Amino acid sequence: MEKNISRLKQLRKNHGFSQKQVSNYLGIDQSNLSKIERDKRNLNLDLLDKLCLLYNCSPEYILGESDEYNAPKIAFRIDKNVDLNVIAKINETMNYLKLLRELNEE
Repeated sequence: MEKNISRLKQLRKNHGFSQKQVSNYLGIDQSNLSKIERDKRNLNLDLLDKLCLLYNCSPEYILGESDEYNAPKIAFRIDKNVDLNVIAKINETMNYLKLLRELNEE
């Protein structure tokens, strides 16, 4: 992907995550994440999907194709030991519940 992904660093900082935490979550080296955040390295679809779950946003938002972002309304206690996989799963579950509610209203 060769899109502008300058929002990644801002999303990470807004959520209070370190590069080390996010790189561990993604399964990549911290230096690779740094290069991705600075548009020096491409972001593949697997990483994009994981980032969307973590930040609870659309791929279009991360790629700068949309400005629509509704920050999650769940507060997490952030510390050095927070498990970003758990946060991503909670966001994924919330999105499934939202979809089910919308389908039920139809």
